[in-house]
Amino acid sequence: MDDREARRKAYEQRLEGDVRIGATGPRDVDRWKQTLAFLPRDVESVLDCGCDVGHWLDYVRRHRRLARCTGVDIAENRIAEARRLYPHIEFRAGYAEELLQLGEAFDAVTSLEVLEHIPEWEQVLRAMLQLARKVVLVTVPYKEEIVQTACIHCGRLTPLYGHLRRYDETSFKAEPGWRLEFGYILNRGVAEPTVIRRIYRRLFPRRSWLVARYTRVRLPDERRPPAPPDAARSSR
Repeated sequence: MDDREARRKAYEQRLEGDVRIGATGPRDVDRWKQTLAFLPRDVESVLDCGCDVGHWLDYVRRHRRLARCTGVDIAENRIAEARRLYPHIEFRAGYAEELLQLGEAFDAVTSLEVLEHIPEWEQVLRAMLQLARKVVLVTVPYKEEIVQTACIHCGRLTPLYGHLRRYDETSFKAEPGWRLEFGYILNRGVAEPTVIRRIYRRLFPRRSWLVARYTRVRLPDERRPPAPPDAARSSR
């Protein structure tokens, strides 16, 4: 069994009951609302990589006019749950790179809190850039301190929550043909257990997620087509 297959099986076995049954809370909706502000309004098709059970895609579909909405995830049981929850959205089990091999393309490609779980995350990001016509939108935990814990099966240290690395603005590199911009998703404490903590978070929100947005631009070596001759010259 290769590393990818082992990761897929482990991901499928994770028990997240509140997520699996489709329940979401105000913290999720607030994060999605902030994330949606970074998605251009002129996109007509969206692919979400690591879509889980499709909550983000459904939120986008309800707030934007889209001709096509597609999600891909390596966990087959989560894709099955996504299809049950949102039958009006297209879901596929597999990897983003497989869509690239099929010649697929989308106006926008998104990936929310996914890359921090993937060892070869830069390879996945390159595939996303190849799949996107206009924009790639990625969010990751911002300046997170990675906590190691002992695995109960093998005793080796493993990162808590499966987060493999710490991200900041230097983690993402500029790519030819793309403009790279950064933003932040604030943790505003909408689901804090006490009123005082909720008010404090509202007054002093933390930058909890980093947004990396790649927008396609004209390549540096591309030149504009020559201007057509004016009417006076063409009449001679």
